[in-house]
Amino acid sequence: MATEPSEASRATGADPYARKGPLEDVLILDCSMVWAGPYATKLLGDMGATIVKVEAARHMDSVRGLARPVPGVGAYPDNDPGAEPWNRAGYYNKLNRNKLSLCMDILEPAGREVFLELAAQADVVLENFGGGVFNRMGYTLEALQAVNPDVILVSMPPSGNGGPEGNYVGYGVAIEQLGGIVARTGYANDIPMKTGINYGDPIAGIHSAGYIMTALMHRRRTGRGSFVDLSQREAAIMWLGDEVVKYELSGAIADRIGNRDAYMAPSGAYRCAPDEAALGPAGHDAWVGLAVDTLEEWGGLATTIGHPELASDPAYATVEGRRAHHDAIDALITEWTLQRTPDEAMRELQAAGVAAGSVANMRRVVEDPHLRARGFWPEVDQPSVGRHLIAGVSWHYSRTPGGVRWAAPNLGQHSDYVLRTILGKTDEEIEALRATGVLSNYPTELLEG
Repeated sequence: MATEPSEASRATGADPYARKGPLEDVLILDCSMVWAGPYATKLLGDMGATIVKVEAARHMDSVRGLARPVPGVGAYPDNDPGAEPWNRAGYYNKLNRNKLSLCMDILEPAGREVFLELAAQADVVLENFGGGVFNRMGYTLEALQAVNPDVILVSMPPSGNGGPEGNYVGYGVAIEQLGGIVARTGYANDIPMKTGINYGDPIAGIHSAGYIMTALMHRRRTGRGSFVDLSQREAAIMWLGDEVVKYELSGAIADRIGNRDAYMAPSGAYRCAPDEAALGPAGHDAWVGLAVDTLEEWGGLATTIGHPELASDPAYATVEGRRAHHDAIDALITEWTLQRTPDEAMRELQAAGVAAGSVANMRRVVEDPHLRARGFWPEVDQPSVGRHLIAGVSWHYSRTPGGVRWAAPNLGQHSDYVLRTILGKTDEEIEALRATGVLSNYPTELLEG
């Protein structure tokens, strides 16, 4: 179980937050909020980088939730916001494991001075405010380079820095819209549909993590830092492939096709028998998804669902032919899947060489025996949340394994540690910052009544 380092471990004199992994020597100041930026640093923290999450008591990461929560809003353990809801929100906790929390107002003169001292030692500074906001806060590339000429500054506003819409505000839901994803999502002759999780955020986060690695490699080779200007909107567009090329080459705009695939047939999601063991009580939808590409796969599907004669029927020998008969094929598949649970259908189809998978709800995902066998769900112990499972890492290095070292931190939990360990501040200097309100462990809203 990943847990907060104990007092006993501190007593040995060893650094309780010493990192392990391929990025263990990298220090990142994470000034980002919500999902896109924190997701990038989460990935890098899993690989051993030291991530210092910088927030102010009056401007906390918004996904921490409200200091005075509204009933029914937000996900908390046992649906209870508790005494410190800003530390218990599920959204915040899933994105900020392996990080050190520094709660410091970097707009105050004393906080600004300390932040620049940290920036002087940092490898990377990352922010995802609206275009130009970090500059207006006084943290321009020039200001950071004045204290650290080789720093890597990552700025990832919704539409990038500059351009006619560079100052637009945006969240993942808007990025999906502008990036062309939503126009492709939904059923034919129906309205566009957003995805369930606002893909614009994690897409930008994955891109940013990759670009940071590239910038670190460049600095190792040349000794020079970089300014990474990432547009979340442009990153989202990069995840559209065929649709963009189709328009560029022919001027045609791709239609919405629901669960079907543009190049494989049959394909889709098919209703199954209820599966209380895997998905929950009856009433929870049970489905299996599949897609058929080659003639061999089609033969395996046709035989498995009890219609081997279709495997040799010339009318179904090509993707185009099967697409022309898609509705009829769907009816035959559904007749078969309704007699099986999703896992049963998946296993039979996979045995026949057909790409198929259970449509897993969150109960199925978290309790999946395959994922448990691979250790994907480590348990962490968070001071305000307690013990809970958290999604692990999806890669496994043989020589420099990363992993989940500890849970997401409470607000300001590591302020003293960061200032002592990285900057060598004395207890008196730290107390002076706390006495003036530059450092805090509680939302300003509560302190001001």
